[in-house]
Amino acid sequence: MNTWPLHIIVLAALGFVLSGCIYEVGLPADGDDQFGRLVPIQGMHQQTFYRDQQAQPTFRDDQAEGMRYPPPQTIPVDGYHRDDHPDISESAQIGNPVPRTEENLEYGQYLYEAQCAVCHGMEGHGDGTIVEAGYFGAPPTLNSDRLRGQTDGEIYHVITYGQGLMWAYDNNLTEMERWAVVNYVRALQRADFPNPTDLDRMRYER
Repeated sequence: MNTWPLHIIVLAALGFVLSGCIYEVGLPADGDDQFGRLVPIQGMHQQTFYRDQQAQPTFRDDQAEGMRYPPPQTIPVDGYHRDDHPDISESAQIGNPVPRTEENLEYGQYLYEAQCAVCHGMEGHGDGTIVEAGYFGAPPTLNSDRLRGQTDGEIYHVITYGQGLMWAYDNNLTEMERWAVVNYVRALQRADFPNPTDLDRMRYER
C-alpha cells in the first residue's frame, strides 16, 4: 500500500490551515479594508454593506443621502407629545360615562388592584410592591390636592396615554374599564378626604 511522505502530509495540512487565515499587515485604516489576506476568501470582516450616512442607490432621488423616510403610517413622536393623542386639556372636558354604582366601584377596585396597585399601592399612596422593592421610584400619591383637583377626564387621559414613567394602559384596559378605575380612584381619594355627609353616615352606622 502506497503511503504519503510525512513532509507532504505536513505541508498539505499547513496549506489547508493557512488558506483560512487572516492576518493584519498594517495597511492604512482608511475605513475600507485594513487587513491583508493570504487567499481571496471573503469573511464576515469584509461584507458588502453601506456605512452610516452613506448614499445608497436603492434610495429614491428625493431623499437625502444616507437618510430614509419612515415606513408608512409611522407615528411621529415629539418628546412626550404624540400627534395622534389628544391634549390633556381636551380630555379634561370628557365626562365619565360609567355611573358610580356599588357594582361599578367593586369592578373598578378589582381592575385597580390588578393593574395599578403594583405601583400606586392598595390605597393610592404610591407604595406599591415594586416601589417598596426598589425597582421604581414612588409615583405621586393619588390623594394629593393636585390629583383631587383634576377632572375625571384628566385622570382617564393619564391612564389611557401614560405620563412620565407610567406607560399607557389602553392595551390593558378597555375604555369602560379605564373609566371604572377612575371611579375607584375617586373612592380612594374620598376615603382619605371624606366630605361631611360621609362623616355623618359613619357616625350613624356606629
